[in-house]
Amino acid sequence: MFRAGEVGLSSAEDHAAMAWLCAALPRLRAGAHGDELVLAGIEEAEREVRDGVPAAQVCRDLGYDPSPVPTKSGGLPVLTDFGLDPARVEGSYRCPTRRCPRRADPDGNGREPRCEVFDAPMILRAG
Repeated sequence: MFRAGEVGLSSAEDHAAMAWLCAALPRLRAGAHGDELVLAGIEEAEREVRDGVPAAQVCRDLGYDPSPVPTKSGGLPVLTDFGLDPARVEGSYRCPTRRCPRRADPDGNGREPRCEVFDAPMILRAG
């Protein structure tokens, strides 16, 4: 997938891709249920991002164009053309690694949101 020496990606593009990937991973996994090859590709993409590969490159390798588009939602680019609803990126929790701009609220049961890429709880933002 990621090849050493590739052209660097803009931080805006990578941040948008990371936020989309984090929010979309549960839906991608659910959509691939029963297809072990697709699930393996999604798991490999997660590993690559955790290992430092730019999220924008990983999205491209999965077949998604991570380029931010002019449409905005909550101040962040909405990645379209995936057949998925845009992720809601507002709230009182932030990315635990600070690698993306995703924001989230506790779920309906009051549980803290999770970073799907790093499988970690999101961090409560200081008021």
